[in-house]
Amino acid sequence: MAKRALEGTRILDLTRYVSGPYCTQLLADLGAEVIKIEKGIGDDTRRFGPFLNDHCVYYEFLNRNKKDFKVDYRKPEGKAVLRDLIRESDAIVENFLPGTMDKMGLSREELDKINPKIIVTHISGFGQTGPYKSRPAFDCIAQAMSGVMSVTGKIGSDEPTMIGLTYADYIAGTFGALSTAAALYHIKANPDAEGQDIDISMLDAAISYSLFATQDFINTGKVMEKHGNRDPSLSPSTTFKSKDGKYVYIHCGKDVHFKKLMEHIGRTEVLKDERFSTAPARMANQDATESIVAEWVAGKNAFDVEAELAELILPCAVVADYGDVVHNPHVQERGVLQTMEHPDGTKMPVTGPVIKMSKTPCEIYSLPPEIGQHTNEVLKELLNYSDEQIAVLKSGDVI
Repeated sequence: MAKRALEGTRILDLTRYVSGPYCTQLLADLGAEVIKIEKGIGDDTRRFGPFLNDHCVYYEFLNRNKKDFKVDYRKPEGKAVLRDLIRESDAIVENFLPGTMDKMGLSREELDKINPKIIVTHISGFGQTGPYKSRPAFDCIAQAMSGVMSVTGKIGSDEPTMIGLTYADYIAGTFGALSTAAALYHIKANPDAEGQDIDISMLDAAISYSLFATQDFINTGKVMEKHGNRDPSLSPSTTFKSKDGKYVYIHCGKDVHFKKLMEHIGRTEVLKDERFSTAPARMANQDATESIVAEWVAGKNAFDVEAELAELILPCAVVADYGDVVHNPHVQERGVLQTMEHPDGTKMPVTGPVIKMSKTPCEIYSLPPEIGQHTNEVLKELLNYSDEQIAVLKSGDVI
């Protein structure tokens, strides 16, 4: 079996909900040994619906390829166990409120005493600094404050709209995984290097994906308005309703694309009209430009439109529902959707690893763990605890 990219790296996962577990799952997909630390009844997402048999879909989507270690680190004996784990690890990922690690007795100063090379990735709503650092946050809060909700929705509507999925959580988790991998490389490339702290803010991450919206305001004082489904710089580039009721997104605003589209639909006379002859002219006449394409699409079924324009190498896609996504032959061929099978026969459909690497492949190699599934294994094989020591910890309800 090919070696995985982060094989030989150990990461303690002190996260829950979405952004943190997604970060550590990416690292686990890349081959890191990720040990998920839970106490009490564990990660709240274990109890979120929906369920497939007794398996929580929400939890399983974010926690494959990990080991699970249950310990009550609020107790002195549990704190000692956690410190032993830190001593044997390369990185910690946590998404508590800022200051929680300090309250746990794991400030940077204390961590340096335990393991001076330890990397700590902090993922939070607003970061480790700033006046909002102590505020709690979920994805919806980051979406609201980042400005993205103000530009999402129908043109002319004053009602803000969330992006339908938890994008700020996933962006923050992705930045967390990227920066953790970079810090691990820095340690490997510089043997004398010390550990460091990484500060990832969901708000920062969401704003970073705003492209030119913030810069445009700084430079011009103009607040971006809703564009609906329109591209803000080219036309035609929006959704068009087809004969079968589905919508098709066509992006043919470049001059070369627009010319090819008009030739295909038999409207070459349009090319001689100064309203449509250049990209700036078409932007000044968006409604008229779009009406030409809308008339053609309205007489065809959506997937026929997509097939015809794909043949011409023109950017186009049917606006898919998730039934369309599941049955998309390209998605199937790429292995985007995979199935995890549990010992009880439950088949859990999941999104597989997105990263494709030719020599160090990412793959699903272990099921999401049950709470405490690997506690004994880690204590014995990693920390060399004796059976007697483990029995004492169990009797004290520490593990």
